[in-house]
Amino acid sequence: MFSAIRRRLHFSPAMVIAGLALVFAMSGGAYAAKKYLITSTKQISPSVLKALQGKAGAAGAPGAAGAQGPAGPAGPGGAKGETGPAGTKGEKGETGAKGATGATGTTGFTETLPKGKTETGTWNVSGNSSSGGFAATAISFPIPLAAASEKGYAFNLKQTENKEFGSSGCTGSVEHPTAPKGTLCLYTGAAFLENAEVSSLELRLPNENLEQGYGTTGTVLFGIPSESSGQWTAVVSGTWAVTAP
Repeated sequence: MFSAIRRRLHFSPAMVIAGLALVFAMSGGAYAAKKYLITSTKQISPSVLKALQGKAGAAGAPGAAGAQGPAGPAGPGGAKGETGPAGTKGEKGETGAKGATGATGTTGFTETLPKGKTETGTWNVSGNSSSGGFAATAISFPIPLAAASEKGYAFNLKQTENKEFGSSGCTGSVEHPTAPKGTLCLYTGAAFLENAEVSSLELRLPNENLEQGYGTTGTVLFGIPSESSGQWTAVVSGTWAVTAP
C-alpha cells in the first residue's frame, strides 16, 4: 500500500521549496537563519538548480549602432614588388588623316643686293686692230643693285700690283676683290699686249652716250691702248667687286 502511494507521489520544485519553507517556519527563524541560510548556489544540489532554472526568454531587439571610431594611424609602406614581365607589343594603329597644307614660306631669292652687301666676279677684255681703236667687254651683276652710281674705278696691271688706288677707297686685290659701299672696283691680274700698252680702263654705262659709271645691272669696260695707230693686240683680265649703297 505504501509502495503504491510512494509511486504516485511526484515532487515538483515548487513543492520542495514550499516544504523547506514550512520546516524553517516550524523550527524557528533564528535557528533556520543560523543553520540553513543559503548564500550561494553551490549550496544547492545541481539537480535542484537545473529544475529551478527557467527557459531562456526571447532575444531582445538589437541596439543602435555605435559611433564610428577615429581612423587608425597609417601603416608602414610595403616592400616594392618585383617588375612584372613586359607586355606583348600592340598592333600598329591606323594611318591618321592627312594634315592641312602649311602656309608658304618666304623665298630665299632677293630682287636687289641688300644694302652694304658685296658681290664679286671676273672680267676679260681683248681686241686687236690695224688702225687703232679700243677693246671692250660687258660686266653683268648677278644680283641687280637698287640704284646706279658713278663711283666706278678700273686699275691696270701696274696699278693693281703696286696698289696705286688713289682716293678711290678700293683696297682689294685680284685674289680678294673688295669695294667700299656704293663703289665698283676692278683689278687687273693678267695682260698680254703686243705693240700696245693699255693706257686706261674705263667704265661706261651701256647707253647711247656711254656715260661714265655703272648701272643697276652692270657696266661696259673699255680698254684704251696707248698706241692709237698701227697694228696691236691686247688681252687683259681680272676681277671686280661692287658693294650696294
